[in-house]
Amino acid sequence: MLQRTHGRSGRIAVTAALGAAALLVASAPLSAGAAPTCVDVSAEVDTQLTDLFGDYGDTAGRWTGADSAYSVTLPDGRTAWIYSDTFLGEVDDTHGRPLDSPFIHNSINVDDAGEITTFTGGTADAPESLVKVAGGDEARDWYWFGDATVHGDELQVLLVEFIKTGDTMWDFAFKGNGVATFEASTLELLSVDEVQTDGINWGSAIYENPDDGYTYVYGVEDLGAQKFAHLARVAGGDLADGQWEYLGDGGWSTDHTDTKRILEGVSNEFSVSRYQGRYTLVTGDATEILSSKVVMYRSNSLEGPWTGKTVLYSTPETGGNIFTYNAKAHPELGDGHTLLITYNVNSFDTNDLYADVDHYRPRYVAVDAKISNSSQCR
Repeated sequence: MLQRTHGRSGRIAVTAALGAAALLVASAPLSAGAAPTCVDVSAEVDTQLTDLFGDYGDTAGRWTGADSAYSVTLPDGRTAWIYSDTFLGEVDDTHGRPLDSPFIHNSINVDDAGEITTFTGGTADAPESLVKVAGGDEARDWYWFGDATVHGDELQVLLVEFIKTGDTMWDFAFKGNGVATFEASTLELLSVDEVQTDGINWGSAIYENPDDGYTYVYGVEDLGAQKFAHLARVAGGDLADGQWEYLGDGGWSTDHTDTKRILEGVSNEFSVSRYQGRYTLVTGDATEILSSKVVMYRSNSLEGPWTGKTVLYSTPETGGNIFTYNAKAHPELGDGHTLLITYNVNSFDTNDLYADVDHYRPRYVAVDAKISNSSQCR
């Protein structure tokens, strides 16, 4: 059963600056003979979204935090926020979570002009993940949500299946991929279909290309200390029933085992969008262990090469037990010059997640990267 809870935040705030306003970064030339690229970066906390979801989480008695935080515009103009692990329930007087707070593996919040609705499975008294592995025990086998796209009047969300391999919080392993199809207006689950994979976690990012009619799906080859991006595409954009093609050394192929690495150092979740005239990939910097850096790469092609690595933001929460991860941009929420970026916050000590709800809530940052080519750049 689909469970819905409504809440409303009337607080509208302007974006607030973070102190150090700008950072000048000079990157390598994009190609031989090209002028170097100067990037002047300024970043501000988006207080409107911070307050909207903070107030809802604190007062609605339903959703108190989650990770992933993909977003997609639904056909009627509402914004669906796509989450993986999710805390439900209430926030206590100390701004913490009760130890018996419900915890599920995926959910969706829909923002309708400031009114938020939380969608889960199960019942109000016994909530469950919105999409569950058929016949599976969610303590041992579950779906996390990847990126999402709208196809006609349907919302399609990539599923990343994981299984428990031991008893600690880090004992889990990737099992496979799928796609969940919802009726976009009601979020009624219509179907779950398998997506073939040869170990690639498909669903890290989606880009709908209006120029060729393909929907491009990025995935991650996760080797732990090393992570590599891969690329697939689907003509017409139907991820459930369309023909998938995979980018390999010989070009595009329908063989799902034939894929190649197109970029090293991405996080498991990232974004690809068209920004200031070029394709732009935003990710947490996975070339460093527990990095606080949110970086972007640029390309003239969705296939790469991706160059001009630039630091957009350093997450102030990172340190001690607290870590940040899976940064991504939300181009539909930007203004052409500004990228709205989210990232996740978590702790190696699960007690922190109950002591303060902010230790497990997405953050929202507006980044303005003024990009120019000039002989004066170094």
